[in-house]
Order: sequence, then C-alpha cells, then structure tokens
Amino acid sequence: MITRPELREMVRARLQDHGPDPLWSDEFLNDAIAESIRRYGTHLPRQAVGSVAVLAGDQEIPMPDDVNVLRVVRVFDDTGQLIPRWEGGTDAPPAPGCNSGFTWRTWAGAMLLGRVVTRSGVWRVEHMVHRVPPEDDLTELDIQPNDEDLLVSLTLATALNRRAIAEGKRYTGRSGVHPLAAAARTAQADADNMFLRRTQRLRAGSFAEGEER
Repeated sequence: MITRPELREMVRARLQDHGPDPLWSDEFLNDAIAESIRRYGTHLPRQAVGSVAVLAGDQEIPMPDDVNVLRVVRVFDDTGQLIPRWEGGTDAPPAPGCNSGFTWRTWAGAMLLGRVVTRSGVWRVEHMVHRVPPEDDLTELDIQPNDEDLLVSLTLATALNRRAIAEGKRYTGRSGVHPLAAAARTAQADADNMFLRRTQRLRAGSFAEGEER
C-alpha cells in the first residue's frame, strides 16, 4: 500500500513535472487525489462488518449510524446462520406485524424482518462503505492492493480536467478541445478500462471486494 506523497510522485512522473519549480502544486494534487479516492470508492467500495444487538420479539431493527442500509450485503444471526434477503416473489415484503418467510429487507434506516426474532443476540451485518480520502502524508491510501495504477489514472484525469477548465477561457487553439481536456479523457478512459477488468475479475468469484447487491 502507498501513501499520498508516493502517489503524488507517481502522478508527477506521468506529468513530467519534477523540476525545481513544479507546475502542479502539492495542494492541487492532494485535492485531486482526494477526489480520485472518492470516485474509486464509488466503483470499488470497502467491505465492513457491523454488529447489531437484537432482542427477542424484534421485527424492525434500527441500523447503526455507520451502516448504510442501501449497502447491506449479508446478515447472519447469533448462531452464524445466513438470513436470506427478501427478493420479492410470492412472500409479502417483511414489515412490522407481518408473518412471512424469515427474510430481511432494509427501509428508512432499519432492517425489517419477515418474522419476529425468537431470541436475543448479536447479529453480524456485512456491508459496503465508502473509501476515506487521506488527510495526511503518513496514512496509507484506502485502496485495494495493486490498484496504484488505477489511482494514478483517476488522479491524472481529475487534475488535467480541472486545469483544462481553469484555462479554457484563455484557449485560442484551432481544435475545439483543449489539449489538457483531451489528455484528461485519455486518462479517464484508462481508468474506466481498469475498473472494468477489476470488476470482471471480482465477479468471477463468489463475493469479493467491490461487489454490490
């Protein structure tokens, strides 16, 4: 795993910006790196595990603040038994007061069950979370191993596009596309191709980092 300064140096190498008076400031590149981490996390979120205390008789279970109900993937009861997600079909959707199959769905910040819980315990909730942009130069970047090349392309696309927008009003070239904007599109296309390859590789298994339901 790499840190923010290491990624900055990789980006500068692609920009050929290693002179004594660099065109791209650390602050500018740091901001582009933060944006690239956020975009990276949209495609490849990080896996996380939450614990939820469940009481006998519960049928509507509030989720912790750090669990996005839209990104819950799997739920296990206190014995480790997988509770299937409600997928429609003939059973009525889980809701307070109903009595259908023992499945779950999420709504309005809570997990709704098809039946009441018969015993108290702590359940395991597997869910996906956003990646966290770096706030310093010491913390390792919140990315998957060997995804540095993808982050370089995303950061290049972000930085080049922002610079192209800033300089666009002064551009008087014959081409309708600013050269920096064209370079940004190339970098973004590289990133998109890498996203596609990683997603295909991840989905080839059962469940891996970045797969969402």
